[in-house]
Amino acid sequence: MVLFCSYRLAPEHIFPAAFDDCFTAVKHVIDNARSYGIDPKRIAVGGASSGGNLAAAVSLKLRDVMHSVQPIVQILFVPCLQALDFNTPSYQSNADNGFLPRYWMVNFWLWYAFGSYEHLRNIEFIENQHTSHEAKISEHAKRVDHNLLSRTLIDAAYVPNAIDFGNESLWGEVKDVFLNPYFAPLMAENLSGLPEAYVATAGWDVLRDDGLMYAKRLQGAGVRVQSMPYQNGFHNLFIQSNHFKLSKTVIDDLVQFLAVKL
Repeated sequence: MVLFCSYRLAPEHIFPAAFDDCFTAVKHVIDNARSYGIDPKRIAVGGASSGGNLAAAVSLKLRDVMHSVQPIVQILFVPCLQALDFNTPSYQSNADNGFLPRYWMVNFWLWYAFGSYEHLRNIEFIENQHTSHEAKISEHAKRVDHNLLSRTLIDAAYVPNAIDFGNESLWGEVKDVFLNPYFAPLMAENLSGLPEAYVATAGWDVLRDDGLMYAKRLQGAGVRVQSMPYQNGFHNLFIQSNHFKLSKTVIDDLVQFLAVKL
């Protein structure tokens, strides 16, 4: 059985509206699994892009509240997982990607966090001005450390992040939301005790490194991870599977994984 969760959308409804809706829905299904004919020991949560963010965040909260039943696996497709650093190697190399350019991804984060018209100040975020100098050298910054990535993924044009700048006032305004792990799961200090993760990333995607960093940190926390890096893929990994061979491969890989796990 596959259940889709409808949730309130930004910018009309800002964080945590979508997260709260998804958590409530997933918890309801888990608590009432038998009445739906579902085996509570064979439940997975998943999503793509913003849905991947929500699936990861819901998994975190289910662990945090020590719910008696946890999903057996979390499926994270091209997930957006952090808004601390918009200058990761994949943000740099795919900044002008036609499927999801950096400025659009920044806009989406700002709408989700603060609502309509926030995109009008996106330049400061694109340039990583929104984090203060202290934030750039903090423990939070280590959770999106570029060294978590394989050097083979960093191209010759890569420029390491500078740390000697930042808008202190802007950081003070946004930090409570941006550091909330239910908003940005990569900001979670502790990733242990989470469900096994299936993390699919696309090489031609600004969000590639979000997924790869999360997979690396999950593994470091003792969580089983099936990392699926589709180097020639773009953000819309599922698009028109009848026409794109890679899209069909992506779907087939997921179906094979779920057939074993569920």
